[in-house]
This record gives sequence, C-alpha cells and structure tokens, in this order.
Amino acid sequence: MNDTLPSTAKIDSKIAVGGVVDSVNRRVSGKSWKLQKTATVRSQKAKTLRNSWAKRSEERSKKQAVKALEKQMKDDKQAEKDRKRAITLERKKIQEEKERMETLAAKMSAKRLQRLKKREARKKARV
Repeated sequence: MNDTLPSTAKIDSKIAVGGVVDSVNRRVSGKSWKLQKTATVRSQKAKTLRNSWAKRSEERSKKQAVKALEKQMKDDKQAEKDRKRAITLERKKIQEEKERMETLAAKMSAKRLQRLKKREARKKARV
C-alpha cells in the first residue's frame, strides 16, 4: 500500500527513532556527530529502592556492625585518655603534698634554728 516505506523490521525501527536512515550511523538531518536519541526513562526509583529488601537489610546490619565497632574503639580510646588523666592528677597531688611537707619541714627546722639562736643569745647575755 505504502511504497515509500521499506518492509524490513530493521528499517522500521529506524523510522520510529528518527526517520528513514541510509545506514546505521547516519542521521536524516545529516548531523552525524550528534548522539542518537533514546526514549526517556520515566520510572525513576530512589537509589535505596533499587536494591532488594534482603540486600538492604544486609547493608543495614553491616553499617550497624561498623558503627558498633567504631563506638567500641572510641570508648576504649576515651577510657585510656581518662585513665592517663587520672594518673597524671594523682602524680600531681602526690608532688604537691611532697612539696608542702618539704616547706613545712624547712619551716620547722628554721623555727628550731631560731630557738637555738635565741638560746645562744640569752646565754651570751648572761655571761
């Protein structure tokens, strides 16, 4: 009936895409450098919905395991930090107590020296 259209299925698909084409790579407009257009995909899903439920639940469990491990490592690191801080504070307290005792001992010996000097002075005054 229509003599202008070829009867082969290969050429029919070309007509549906962009008109009658001489060869596979040539376009009707002659702009061979342009890309061949394809049908627009209308049904786009979210990235999370592309995977099956089992795969998503597996990924979720892996993420939870990784988070738990990270939390464990963070807690261990913080505990070590706290332990070191406590040791440092304890050392500082011991050092301060030691210095306080030394100054107290120095004062006591100074007082003792003063007493001795006073005694000596009194002895000299008597004589």
